[in-house]
Amino acid sequence: MKARFKIDDRILRRVQKEIQKQLSRAVHDCADDLVRTSSETAPHDKGVLEKSYAKEVTAVRSKVAAKVDYCVKEGPFNYALWMHECRYRLGSGSLAKPGGVGMSGKHYPVGTKFLTRPLEGETPAYKQHIERELQSVIKGA
Repeated sequence: MKARFKIDDRILRRVQKEIQKQLSRAVHDCADDLVRTSSETAPHDKGVLEKSYAKEVTAVRSKVAAKVDYCVKEGPFNYALWMHECRYRLGSGSLAKPGGVGMSGKHYPVGTKFLTRPLEGETPAYKQHIERELQSVIKGA
């Protein structure tokens, strides 16, 4: 007895493409949230630091990565790095800022580690967001 099976993998390829697109969108959502939240959490003097972010999302095959950084150079001095890492007293502009609220609803006051604190605090919410978005594709397939 012989059996023949013909498998049409077009559906699998279509679902794989949809998953990749949705994964990329979800990672963009998280990177956008991190940019917004960290900018709201960054100290404020003239407003340059809050606007100095760079965001890059790259997709290669089944991997999507996001990169967010801040850079304000005054000669060789990286003001953004100093404001992120060092201890200092917040000025009146920083004290007047409400801080940032992430995707999870957590609040981050203005101050040092303005990028690290939201990233670490929002990681569980970002994972949940990505999982929800991918599950919506799988359920719709």
